[in-house]
Amino acid sequence: MAPRVIFLLLSLVFLYLANTSHSLRKFQSFLHPIYKDTAKNIYTIPLSIGSTSSEKFVLDLNGAAPLLQNCPTAAKSTTYHPIRCGSTRCKYANPNFPCPNNVIAKKRTVCLSSDNSRLFRDTVPLLYTFNGVYTRDSEMSSSLTLTCTDGAPALKQRTIGLANTHLSIPSQLISMYQLPHKIALCLPSTERSQSHNGDLWIGKGEYYYLPYDKDVSKIFASTPLIGNGKSGEYLIDVKSIQIGAKTVPIPYGATKISTLAPYTVFQTSLYKALLTAFTENIKIAKAPAVKPFGACFYSNGGRGVPVIDLVLSGGAKWRIYGSNSLVKVNKNVVCLGFVDGGVKPKYPIVIGGFQMEDNLVEFDLEASKFSFSSSLLLHNTSCSVQRLSPF
Repeated sequence: MAPRVIFLLLSLVFLYLANTSHSLRKFQSFLHPIYKDTAKNIYTIPLSIGSTSSEKFVLDLNGAAPLLQNCPTAAKSTTYHPIRCGSTRCKYANPNFPCPNNVIAKKRTVCLSSDNSRLFRDTVPLLYTFNGVYTRDSEMSSSLTLTCTDGAPALKQRTIGLANTHLSIPSQLISMYQLPHKIALCLPSTERSQSHNGDLWIGKGEYYYLPYDKDVSKIFASTPLIGNGKSGEYLIDVKSIQIGAKTVPIPYGATKISTLAPYTVFQTSLYKALLTAFTENIKIAKAPAVKPFGACFYSNGGRGVPVIDLVLSGGAKWRIYGSNSLVKVNKNVVCLGFVDGGVKPKYPIVIGGFQMEDNLVEFDLEASKFSFSSSLLLHNTSCSVQRLSPF
């Protein structure tokens, strides 16, 4: 064969390999968009389950149901498959579900989850990334075990649960694709979510938020996850709160991290101590309080907004700056974005969504470790960056 023909053939092979290199390389992680519904103060991700059209699913960090919707809606998908009692999937999803002794009746019985939701199987498409910078312009569909309810009363909102349970969406995907046992959230802020979305990461953590040119995990601080039992909730140990020279000790209990709480919730005595310490250190004139907040300030003067430090087990400090502590309630007034949770709540502190906005937070489930960046705004970036791959 003439050298020129060999050269052309080799050129075509190399061109083909270059154009298909992404498909030949194992993807790094799922990287799906998160949006903020500013009217309801909730965070959602768009999903088209099976053959159904795209819908918004509310992000529930501690939700045990992998993905919950109305059963009549779920059954409309042409790829919907109910999970039968006695099947391998049923035994894996809910080992304690009792099946009838009769073989025929067993085949007809739909498997139920531990909270009596129906279990079924369908495809869930999610965006993914090869490099931690861009997402692909296509989705990867995975056949997963999901849940639905007939609704009595009717289901008010669809949810996707990320709890640390064997049936959660992350756990199923991590097992299926042999990904690192990690999930991460970067919640978009109210002001920036109109232009671009935030991110849900499942898998390997190399987190790039341009124009910051480093992997954000390099600036992480970390603390242990604690008490993560059957509930699968994400809990950490906050030892104290520091504001200026004032320290507010946390006398008892774990702190829960939640995407369903719009703002961080404190037990009453802690809330009052927080308000006192913050008010003593702020350099802005007080304004009349606006519910549900207990302290408000005029935003047209002054720059002295104190940093709130959550001092965690192991000594790490989660620093909360003004962008995550002050909520704009109208043109001239901002309020301290924390609320009173009552005298005897289950947890003394529940860290809410507003305090996590524009902060990258990672849950390393294998190492039982929680890591966080504090505000990305300090690094001239945010959770809302353009990610669609240009190539």
